Amino acid sequence: MKRFGMVAAVVGLAGVASAQMGDITPVNLAFRVGVAYPLDDATRDLTKTLIGVGADWYLTTQYLKDSDTYISFDWLGKSGSGAKGNIFPILVNQKWYNKNITYYGTRSYVFVGAGIAVVDVNNTKTTIAGRIGFGVELGPKLFAEANLLVSDNAGGAKANSAGVYFGYKF
Repeated sequence: MKRFGMVAAVVGLAGVASAQMGDITPVNLAFRVGVAYPLDDATRDLTKTLIGVGADWYLTTQYLKDSDTYISFDWLGKSGSGAKGNIFPILVNQKWYNKNITYYGTRSYVFVGAGIAVVDVNNTKTTIAGRIGFGVELGPKLFAEANLLVSDNAGGAKANSAGVYFGYKF
């Protein structure tokens, strides 16, 4: 029941956020792929490296000055087979850009996020999660990020990992 309550809260938050957006069109999306190193012993016992795939949905309303708010949906797993060793973080994030412009108009940024993670390592459990990271724009649409994901204990395992990603923003 606790897991259902957390999932319902995230879905409700996403619904409120989408109601604020008005016309919903397939823009303000970003996709990421990369690798992550599990920092939790239970996850590391299953695999030494996690594949990471994620999508970010940027909200059009600016909630904090000079920053972007977005919802991230990720999958971290040892393989696409569906076997144990999967983590699904769903987070609300805030991104702050460095005011100084670097080479060719690219910018660097930091971000933080909070939400839930469905951890399917020993058994499937949902827990609270958060992340912090640093990124740089490699061009108008391309970016690279490094992040640290942490979570509470979920059935004897945690979502804790350090990852690097390359992405494309639409």
